[in-house]
Amino acid sequence: MKIKGAGEATKNQEGGYIDLTYSGARFSGQRAFEEAGVKPSDIQYASIYDSFTITVLMQLEDLGFCEKGQGGRFVSDGNLISGTGKLPFNTDGGGLCNNHPANRGGMTKVIEAVRQLRGEAHPAVQVKDCKLALAHGTGGLLGTRHGSATVVLERE
Repeated sequence: MKIKGAGEATKNQEGGYIDLTYSGARFSGQRAFEEAGVKPSDIQYASIYDSFTITVLMQLEDLGFCEKGQGGRFVSDGNLISGTGKLPFNTDGGGLCNNHPANRGGMTKVIEAVRQLRGEAHPAVQVKDCKLALAHGTGGLLGTRHGSATVVLERE
């Protein structure tokens, strides 16, 4: 596996007025995509931190997978379903299914992305010929003060 691009961002570390309409993914994702030389539409699999349903919607929008305010429609239209959707997502069940493994949630995002790229994910959810994946996580209070990290991985 090759790390094709990575980005990190801290949102509102100084305090003051806090805009709750976006997350740090808006910046970490942009940096990762720029370094990788790819667009969100090039990603074949996404492994994104999912502490709450709203977390998923915000990050899908802020990472550029859909327009702002359209995360709910993007999900309800079936775009995250492995095998049929545009963006197979959290095929390991994600944090909402597998709980939060004692502050190792970021690593589980990378592990499942690597499994997809290697062709080692569960056969029922393996993305066919997956060559480009994204892993993204946040830490802190989403929407207020938090850090975000995004990595674009490529199968060589």
